[in-house]
Amino acid sequence: MPELPEVETQVRDLQKIVGRRIFALSSNTKKAFTPAFAKFKKKIENKKILAINRRAKFIIFSLSEKLVLVAHFRMTGHFLLARNSIPLEKSIRHFLKLSGGVWIQFSDIRKFGTLRLVSEKDLEKLPEIQKLGIEPFSKSFTLAKFREILRSKKGRLKATLLDQKIIVGIGNIYADEICFAAKLHPVSKVEKLTKKGMENLFHVIRNQLRKGIRNRGTTIGEFVDVSGRAGKNQNSLFTYRRHGQPCKICGTTLERMKIQQRTTSFCPVCQKKF
Repeated sequence: MPELPEVETQVRDLQKIVGRRIFALSSNTKKAFTPAFAKFKKKIENKKILAINRRAKFIIFSLSEKLVLVAHFRMTGHFLLARNSIPLEKSIRHFLKLSGGVWIQFSDIRKFGTLRLVSEKDLEKLPEIQKLGIEPFSKSFTLAKFREILRSKKGRLKATLLDQKIIVGIGNIYADEICFAAKLHPVSKVEKLTKKGMENLFHVIRNQLRKGIRNRGTTIGEFVDVSGRAGKNQNSLFTYRRHGQPCKICGTTLERMKIQQRTTSFCPVCQKKF
């Protein structure tokens, strides 16, 4: 599933279509839409795109007439920009024709991606939005706030990082990389983190996510940017999916385990367990 850096990469690329109007919508996978496709299509056509932002792993299109399009890629989705309706990939499910001869194509191999249309006032009422935790790049995400959050939590570190009700945007890739960069074993107990350990983890979370954005995402699977180009972050991973290979720091063979049904790779030497 695309994580914060991948979604942020798409959002930044999509800024070029702000100001364009949506002329038409077509789809071969109509179950993805809420409300039902016919109503969705009628409501969205001729609306102007006013802004495009990210909330957690959701892409938020602010439209004219106080409407909001909420897109989620789920496992395999991504947007592509094209100059016509010829599918850029075999798995294109939805087409949005924009003013200026631009098309948004939504690619989604597994057909799990969703598109929801709501009013501005109802956006924050959506259950999937309401339950979201803090944004790691928001002004409110301070070291003091981070310590406050962790003081009320118990359990394994990686499971905590994956919990979108706590901090949003971190998935399996970046959780593994964060644990390694912080020199913490993924099963370490959050409640046993020292004050210094919390501070180090706070900075590592932001640094790893920034690195992912700077490298335009991690392409392991389907993720590409809106031009169809792969990201580069996969070339600088230290642990994710590298089990059985030598640690880039100490040379020890990386091991793996399951945490919340997710394959987790780690270095038994570099990552402290407590």
